[in-house]
Amino acid sequence: MVTSIDHQELFEKSKKFFEDKDLDNTIDHYEKAIERLDRTKITNKSDYINFLEAILEYCRENSFPEQEALVLRALGRTYSIFKNHTESMKCHYQSLKIQKKLGKKVETAEGLVFLAEDLEVSGNYDSTVETFQEASEIFQDLGKLKKVKDITKEINRLKEFIKEMVEDEYLLHKFNVDKY
Repeated sequence: MVTSIDHQELFEKSKKFFEDKDLDNTIDHYEKAIERLDRTKITNKSDYINFLEAILEYCRENSFPEQEALVLRALGRTYSIFKNHTESMKCHYQSLKIQKKLGKKVETAEGLVFLAEDLEVSGNYDSTVETFQEASEIFQDLGKLKKVKDITKEINRLKEFIKEMVEDEYLLHKFNVDKY
């Protein structure tokens, strides 16, 4: 019999690890928790945000930049799940700044993918494609070809979408549809 661990159980474990000041397990369990999170059933969004902000403050007070970057990324992902993409992008940019400074290539590439997803939601498609391409180049350098393939699919999908939007806009303008 296989037991399934739900997001709440993982979230509680993450809190326990944080009480014990085990940051790596705290972040790991939190990330697993939000992967299983059903945003339609969440009523305590502030609990997640407040928890991450407490971890972030702890990391900053104790000069743990690597963990700070991971917490910022988790905070960005959490804001994204809760459909606050502006805050999400702010966190992702801060995380990426630290990751790049630390030379963390895998974490930088992963962070770029999360940022690209938020940029797409914001409608900034050209920046989305550029961000995905940057992530793809890093993954290519690291030999992570499956990631490159997945990102290439996303880039192609976006380019097709952009092309269709331009064509639709042209037709709307040509036939003065937008004037009615």
